[in-house]
Amino acid sequence: MGRLRPSYFSGQNRLTTNHVPLPRPRAGAVRAAAHEDINLLTVLPTANERGLQLLTRTGAWIDVPADPGALVVNVGDMLQECSHGYYRSTTHRVVNPTGDSARHSRLSLPLFLQPRPEVILSERHTAASYMDERLRELGVK
Repeated sequence: MGRLRPSYFSGQNRLTTNHVPLPRPRAGAVRAAAHEDINLLTVLPTANERGLQLLTRTGAWIDVPADPGALVVNVGDMLQECSHGYYRSTTHRVVNPTGDSARHSRLSLPLFLQPRPEVILSERHTAASYMDERLRELGVK
């Protein structure tokens, strides 16, 4: 795998606002189902409320601390592809936390980092061909 230089990243990076305005009344209720991100990396400043969980290699869900000022960096499917599985895509979900936090909306601001379309991820894919294939699989394209 070659080194990823800043020039590899595209103008297709996306900062998204995820807001769950109406809290679910039951602790542990799923707010966002388990998934992996398609992109290269996801940089996520700590959300205003707890609830983000990561799936460990042993199949256990663990809570991600919601420490103010912290950043979470998730490996995406594209990095898994270009590292031939050395870096595994982070499976994550958001559940309703316990206690007082369960009654509050949750706001997160993930930044999805995308390589330029022509960047070669593997023998099979460029960033563009990989994104197209995944979006077709999801029925979005």
